Amino acid sequence: MSDFTPTPYILDSSVLGDVARGDADLIGLLQGLDQAGQPLVVPALAVAGALAGSRGAPDAQALLTGLAAFDGATVAPLDGVLQAAKLTDMMATTGLDIFDAHVAAIADVAVCPILTLDAAKWQQPSQATDERLHVIEIADPDA
Repeated sequence: MSDFTPTPYILDSSVLGDVARGDADLIGLLQGLDQAGQPLVVPALAVAGALAGSRGAPDAQALLTGLAAFDGATVAPLDGVLQAAKLTDMMATTGLDIFDAHVAAIADVAVCPILTLDAAKWQQPSQATDERLHVIEIADPDA
């Protein structure tokens, strides 16, 4: 048996937003990653952004709750003044909104890749950080 644990993927607001809107293909992909033992980090503020952006989607909260219940999923809260200060520094440095600044702050501290549907939105913020952010884009096979 191997002691190898894969590096967690941090889900950004684009991924969480599509989950909240019920994108079955994306949800299936994330379920497959979870079943394969891939840890997923679900930033709480990015969840808030996904919920705000999916107003009117009747099952948004239930879908995100289901994602957070995956065996390998960890919800990352904003915990305390030091993390709040890191978040505000990340917002000022990168120009990201509070939702994705939380994603970037976690990625920066944990040195984990960000899983996104839009790698281009991470180019400038990545260049603004001391250490480049690592980004993995989920490509649309139909595009």
